[in-house]
Amino acid sequence: MAGRPTDPWRWREHLLERMRPAPGEETVPLLSSRGRLLAKPLRGPEDVPSGPVSAMDGFAVRRRELVAGASTVLPVSADLPARPGEVPPLAPGTAARIMTGAPVPGGADLVVPVEETDAAPEGPAPALVRIRAEVSREAGRHIRGRGEEIARGAVLAESGDRVGPGMIGLARTLGIQQLTVLARPRVAVVVTGDELTGDAVPAVEGAVRESNGTMLAAALAAEGSEAQVLCCGDDPSALAKVLAEAAESADLVVTTGGIGHGAYDVVKELLGPRGSGTSRFTHLALRPGGPQGAGHLAGGTPVVHLPGTPVGALVGYHLFVRQLLPGGAAMPRAVPLEDPAALVARSRRREGLVVLAGRFATTTRGAESVQLLPGRRLAPYGRADALVLGGAAAGTADQGRALVLAL
Repeated sequence: MAGRPTDPWRWREHLLERMRPAPGEETVPLLSSRGRLLAKPLRGPEDVPSGPVSAMDGFAVRRRELVAGASTVLPVSADLPARPGEVPPLAPGTAARIMTGAPVPGGADLVVPVEETDAAPEGPAPALVRIRAEVSREAGRHIRGRGEEIARGAVLAESGDRVGPGMIGLARTLGIQQLTVLARPRVAVVVTGDELTGDAVPAVEGAVRESNGTMLAAALAAEGSEAQVLCCGDDPSALAKVLAEAAESADLVVTTGGIGHGAYDVVKELLGPRGSGTSRFTHLALRPGGPQGAGHLAGGTPVVHLPGTPVGALVGYHLFVRQLLPGGAAMPRAVPLEDPAALVARSRRREGLVVLAGRFATTTRGAESVQLLPGRRLAPYGRADALVLGGAAAGTADQGRALVLAL
């Protein structure tokens, strides 16, 4: 094998620039949109509130009718609860008891909070109300104007924003029954290898239970994708048929296995320089998961090639495939390590990027930290929720901290 290993970060950028599938869009009922990504901006279809409403429980009055420097006594001409219906104008020289959210009657330009009067906050409306002298006479005080909360046409959420309960509540407030969201990406996972067997097949010498397909399908489902798992042996003609089938129905194809440097690496044989030449294969300065590849299948369907080892496939997915999915882009961040010396020891004398299984924890002071998990190969990933990045290519994290990618 000749040549210097490829920088993992440059490979990541290469895939992001050339391999990202173009998602479609669909309109779904409001409750079905939770967790999806908006395909277009969400705009306010109307003004909220639709007209002036009270922001306080109190009394609606005309400012000019309040006595300057002294308390004012006004007859109460109306009692306005927060309910639908037309509200008549405020009679001159009177006050209207008004509740929070009720429409402000025409002519009123001030709401005096009930605590700034002599009225009881509960029970029937009084016949007269005394308003204190020190009450604020600012125009529009405690009145929410038309469109103050939401103006018609205002952008409330951008394309690509994830729909959560708050957005659903906002849409329901505005009378929106459906949202246009990005369609769930259809991803085909093609697992290669003659040695792979299913659970129902008796164990034989050299056989390995297939796990990559199920593992990657679960990871894809967590990102909101629809995953299809296809298995194939090491026969190039059989693989060509499986890939053609996958390209017809998928927005993105992910293969595992068959991209090493041996004599039976079927994916590289079929799609590499000695085959169709439609995929580029490289070896990254990355451990585990050094062998990687990417290209396009028939019709332009992007394909990403991951190693066949379960840990290599999992690491490759989170570093390179996940970022291609709508909303799946995730950048590593610096997190304090519980045991910095352990990362140094496990990545010492290794060039490039070293990836280890980690788990987030909380220190005795309540701060976030991450700990390395013991074990070899796939075992520590059984309870991992983070990839801990070490080695020379991990960047210049502060001492005692490591770059971490949440799973």
